[in-house]
Amino acid sequence: MSRAAVALAVTLLTAATACTGGGDTGATTPGPDQFALTGDDPSIVVHTLTYGADMKVGGTVRYQAEGRCLTVSTTRDGKESVATPIWPAGTRPVQDGGRRGVDVPGFGRVMDGDTVDAGGDEWPAEDDRLGDVRLCPPGGKAMVFNAGSFRR
Repeated sequence: MSRAAVALAVTLLTAATACTGGGDTGATTPGPDQFALTGDDPSIVVHTLTYGADMKVGGTVRYQAEGRCLTVSTTRDGKESVATPIWPAGTRPVQDGGRRGVDVPGFGRVMDGDTVDAGGDEWPAEDDRLGDVRLCPPGGKAMVFNAGSFRR
């Protein structure tokens, strides 16, 4: 094989590897050290993930008094789906006039009864990436919101 053909083959292989995610991209699999529980009423889960899926997620934020936590509910195919929201780092739990919610950096407050729309992903409760994250309601699923993706 000629030098030009070898050089072309190496270039194509390198480009293909970069496009398919091969090689070291610096990304790591999310782990339990990337999640934290904060606040008391409501208690919320925040994450420090720097990458993830960017599908449209959201629904109506609901306060669950029994667990003193928030959920996001949405209706799909005629069925209600309930998930534990996992907010971007820096999100703080808030109370205002008896309503509970969060203050999301760069976006503002999202309170009980409000609709939230953002980029992110939904993870089943059994997803290994969640580690020992406490879900509300237990056994439900998680809705991970990406930082900077919230829309009004």
